Amino acid sequence: MKHSRLALLGAVAAAVSLVVTGCSGTPSSDGTAPAASKPESVVVAVGAVPDSLTPSPWGGSASHVVLSGLGSQLMAYKGAGSEESCLKPSTDLTGRLAESAELNPDGTGVIVKLRDLTSQWGNKLSAEDVAWSLQIGMVRQPVMKGTLTTSGFDVDNLTKIIDEHTIQLNTKVVTSYTLASLQNNLFYIHDSVEAKKHATADDPTANNWLSKNLADYSGWDLEEFTPGTSLTLKADSHWEGKRGSVKRVVIKAVSNTATRSQLVESGEAQVAGSFEYDQYASLAKAPGVQVLDCVGQTRDTLMINTKTGPLADPAVRRAVSQAIDRAALVKGAYSGYGEPSKAIFPGVKATPSYTFDKAAAKKALADAGYPDGFDMELSYSVTRPGPVAERSAVLIQSMLKDVGIRVALKNIASTTDFSTAVIDGRYQAILYSEPIVINDPAFYSYAFYAGGAPSNSTGWADPRFDAARLKMADVKTSEADRKTLLQDAADYIDEGSPILALVQTKNMLARQKGLTGANPLTNNQIYFAALGG
Repeated sequence: MKHSRLALLGAVAAAVSLVVTGCSGTPSSDGTAPAASKPESVVVAVGAVPDSLTPSPWGGSASHVVLSGLGSQLMAYKGAGSEESCLKPSTDLTGRLAESAELNPDGTGVIVKLRDLTSQWGNKLSAEDVAWSLQIGMVRQPVMKGTLTTSGFDVDNLTKIIDEHTIQLNTKVVTSYTLASLQNNLFYIHDSVEAKKHATADDPTANNWLSKNLADYSGWDLEEFTPGTSLTLKADSHWEGKRGSVKRVVIKAVSNTATRSQLVESGEAQVAGSFEYDQYASLAKAPGVQVLDCVGQTRDTLMINTKTGPLADPAVRRAVSQAIDRAALVKGAYSGYGEPSKAIFPGVKATPSYTFDKAAAKKALADAGYPDGFDMELSYSVTRPGPVAERSAVLIQSMLKDVGIRVALKNIASTTDFSTAVIDGRYQAILYSEPIVINDPAFYSYAFYAGGAPSNSTGWADPRFDAARLKMADVKTSEADRKTLLQDAADYIDEGSPILALVQTKNMLARQKGLTGANPLTNNQIYFAALGG
């Protein structure tokens, strides 16, 4: 039975269960269905492999690759990675480690019933695993605690074990994305019996050991892990979950996009992503290669530190936005893939500062006291949003020069250093990407914009925005009112312009033609157990 936000309206009186469903394949770019490929081994070539197998330290897109791929979370989006999801990303949920998840009758908790699954160490999935994993997750990764809080969970009294296979996650309030948050790859469930053996006084969460070892319910044994370089997994024959034909997965960091392209074309790699966009066009013509061009909801953005200097003035930030020709950016950096952003969020009307107008930008800068412009440092990394970042940075540098802003570019090569710089706010301006990890505007308008949100490092906050967002998250708010509130929220952000959306990107991936199960999830990653399925 599927579950959507609307079902939550009646959930306090009658709970709605969520059950496991499977995934289907995706057609080829020419509209024909290629012969199904059911290999036993797959090589995935990526731009970067993280330094840790846990969410701490967070490695940006590299961490998404591993945590989404392993998939040891309670929930998943229904049909994620399927042909249907490629065309229209789902907001309905299904179970992954959970057999079902439902709100209790009085709305004070989510009751999760667990599937019969065995870890690599021979231990059965239990309610204690869930309780321990969520508790230590909040300690090692503060962003997770913030996400649980905004999702309505009682983080000070999070869990109540009902029996060995059933646990209640206590809530203070039910939001439109309370259940959807449980598919977030931050909410990773470990084998607590094995992990606790490696906890120490200095490392009570056992993160040091878990960073380099697997103790989870993903269905994979760790064969090899070289932080930042490669990860090799082999199927755990004792795992009871559903998987495709693939029994061995090798994830290789190949930073050079030309080399990644060669690996796919030669058949040495069966899945690869994070290319320059013009390379996707070339790969689509290569024999034996299929390029998936799925509907995307991710936005590539420009984040601005609003605390000091000329960029502390919202009028200056709006002028920066007006000086950026987003259509030219799509054409020059994205090879036509993607859409120029017209507002901070998808699905709302265009907001004023998103109109490209150099003359208006120059006047606004002069009125703000900068008739001769100013110096600005723009940080970027090819680890996120990807190789396009370098080309985007150069184009934006040229566009801002036209209105007098002298941009110095700063390349941050390390995935961990880049993610840390974003979280700590150690930037003047920085190119970033916001994958939709929870497909609900009440959440994705929270993570980088709400006052007090752990990921909000720009220094901007607006109580009007926070009020609108909270109303959006209220399950009693109608869909029509949610749309109005989202527009209001977009207008408030446009007024403050702490973050500028640049391009709404496509969800793209290159794979061996006919390889089933290699379809991008909502956050543009793949689920390893689906490969060959």
